[in-house]
Amino acid sequence: MNGARASSAARRLTVLALLALVAACTYNGVWNARHADREGNRQLLDGDDSAAARSFALAAAAAETVLARNPASRWTPEALALAGRALAFSGDCGRALSRIDAARARLRNQVDRDRASLAAGWCLLREARYSESLAQLEALQHSRDHDVATLATRWTARAMLAQGNALGAARVLARTDPGAAGWTLARDAADRGEIPRAESLLVARIADRDLRPPLIPLLNDFWIRGDTATAYRLATLAAQSHGPADLRAAAAVTIAERLIDAGRGLDARALLAPVPKLTSDTLIVERARDGMLRVAVRDLPSLDEIERTARRDGPVTGRASEAVLLAGVLAVEDTSTGAGRFLAAEVLRDSLAARRAARALFTTLPAGSPIAAKGWLAAAALTPDSAPAFVAIVRSRWPDSPYLAALDGKPSTDTLAVAADTLLRRAWEQAIVVYNDSAALRHGASPTPPATP
Repeated sequence: MNGARASSAARRLTVLALLALVAACTYNGVWNARHADREGNRQLLDGDDSAAARSFALAAAAAETVLARNPASRWTPEALALAGRALAFSGDCGRALSRIDAARARLRNQVDRDRASLAAGWCLLREARYSESLAQLEALQHSRDHDVATLATRWTARAMLAQGNALGAARVLARTDPGAAGWTLARDAADRGEIPRAESLLVARIADRDLRPPLIPLLNDFWIRGDTATAYRLATLAAQSHGPADLRAAAAVTIAERLIDAGRGLDARALLAPVPKLTSDTLIVERARDGMLRVAVRDLPSLDEIERTARRDGPVTGRASEAVLLAGVLAVEDTSTGAGRFLAAEVLRDSLAARRAARALFTTLPAGSPIAAKGWLAAAALTPDSAPAFVAIVRSRWPDSPYLAALDGKPSTDTLAVAADTLLRRAWEQAIVVYNDSAALRHGASPTPPATP
C-alpha cells in the first residue's frame, strides 16, 4: 500500500514538473516575442519600417511557436495579440487579421486591445482599404498608450494622403507635432515622385533644426531612384545644419558612401571630414574613417603606397582596411607563379576600386606563369584607352593562351586554364590562414573571411 502511494506521488510530481516546464517554455516564448515587439515598435516610431519588419518577423516566430505548442493557456490572449501585431508589421496581413480578431475577442485590457487594433489599421492601410483603415485608426489617436496614439495619428494622416486629402493630413499631424506634418508630407511627395516638393519640405525641416531618423531612408531612396543631386544637396544641408549631431553625421556618411561608389571622392571627403568630431557614435565614426581611407587609396599607383597610407591614417576598421590587409597578405604570400599578386590585384580592383594599383600588379606577373596572360587581359579591362595595346602584348607573348582564345570567342581545350585556377585557389587558401591570424590580432577575434574570388 505504501509502495502504491509512493508511486502515485512520484507520478504527480512528474506531472507537476512537466507542467512547470511547459509553463516556463511558454513564458520564455512570450518574453522573446515581447522583446522583439518592443524593438520593432521603437523602429516604427523612428520611421524605419524595414528594420521594424525584421524585428517583428522574430516576434512572429516566437509568438507562433507559443501558440503551436500550447494553444490554450493563460498566455494565449497575449500570444495571439503579439502574433497578430508581428505578422501585420512584418508584412503578412492575410494571417495577421485573423490573429488580431481572435486576440481582441479575449483581451480585457483596453490598451492591449488598442495595440492590436493599431496593427489591424496598419494592414487595412497597406491593403489600400483607406476608409476602413481610418475607421480603426482615428479613434486610436486618443489611446492612453502614447506610442499607439503617435502611430495612429501618423497613419491616419497617411491614409488621408492616399485619399488625396493632404490638408486634412497636415491638420491631423499638427495637433500633436507640427514638424511631423512636414516629414509625412515629404515622405508622401517622395513616394509619388514629386521630388522638388519633397526637397522643399525637407529643406524647411532642416532649416528648423528638425532632423529626424526618416531622413536617412529618404536620402537612400532619392539616390537609388536616380535623384542623386537631390540626395547630395539634402545631405550637405543636413550635415551643415544645427540639428542633432548624430543625424547630421549619419546623413553625411550615408551619401558619402554612395559618392565613393560613384567615383566622386572629393565630394565624399568633404562630407566625411567633419564626422569624427561631430558624433560619438563609434559605428558612424568607423564608417566615416573607412570611407576616407577608400578615397585616399583609390588613385594610388601601387599596393606599397596603399599600405603606407593605411598605416599613416592609423587603425581603421571596415571594408577598406580589411581589403588592404588581405591584399597585402596575398602579395607577401606570393609564389613564383604570381598567383598571390593576381588575387591581390583583384582585391584592389573589386574592394577598393584602386584601378592603378591593381593594373600595376596585373602587369608584373612572371612571364612564364600560366596566369600571366590572364593578368594582362584583366589590366586591359581596367584601361579602355590602352586596351588594344595590352591585348597586342598578350598576342605577341602568349599567342596560344586559352584566355586569349576565350577573348576571341574561340573554343579551347588547353588544360592551362585549369592549372591556373588550381594555382589561384591554392594561393587563396594559404593566404587566408595568414589573413585570419592577422585579423584576429587586430580585432581580438577571427572575422569572417571575404568570399573566394
